[in-house]
Amino acid sequence: MNHPIQLGVAGALGRMGKRVCDLASTDPRFHLAASIHRENFAHIPWPDLDVIIDFSSPKGSLSILKKAALEKVPAVIGVTGFSLAQTSQIKTASRKIPIFLSPNFSPGVFWMKSLASEISRALPRYDISIIEVHHKAKKDAPSGTAKDIARLLGGKVEIHSLRAGDIVGEHTVVLAGPFERLEITHRAHSRDVFALGALEAAFWLKRQRPGLYGMEDLFRKNAKA
Repeated sequence: MNHPIQLGVAGALGRMGKRVCDLASTDPRFHLAASIHRENFAHIPWPDLDVIIDFSSPKGSLSILKKAALEKVPAVIGVTGFSLAQTSQIKTASRKIPIFLSPNFSPGVFWMKSLASEISRALPRYDISIIEVHHKAKKDAPSGTAKDIARLLGGKVEIHSLRAGDIVGEHTVVLAGPFERLEITHRAHSRDVFALGALEAAFWLKRQRPGLYGMEDLFRKNAKA
């Protein structure tokens, strides 16, 4: 029998970190070897880890990656709100270790983006807007997922953000043309969908070479395997 993957979770006291820890503890593929809470991660002693999942903060992620690159530990990053300079640092670190970077680990969101992209190409004259709604404690707006959808669709895409209550996450792509509009919506009912997706990414990433990966690699390449 294979030994379980030695997993570390950064940002373990946050909304997402807690769910990743809880689900990993019931998944026989993983052993939760480290749960990291503090911001200055690079100076915290690590056990021998096979992979780390990071839901901390942009500053925390860079600290994690510095340590992960030194220890040769693959990293799954679900943090959003990186600056261009910080994203460049992540790309540099990916030359040394495999890094899986995604603003959203939901399978439904991945296929929603694929569908929206295909439709937008078929309807090039339609106006495109994105409406995203999250809980009132979410710090970044627009969400990383909304910005990722807008980048994928290209052109001028308006993003409208709403922060209210305890809404887990909702994204709607609106394509409006003469006499009609088309809406594609994804609603997350629980953070578990993101936590499960991050665990799948960690399981997959452990076997990869250094490089920068995302949901496209996980879903498309697995489908071809």
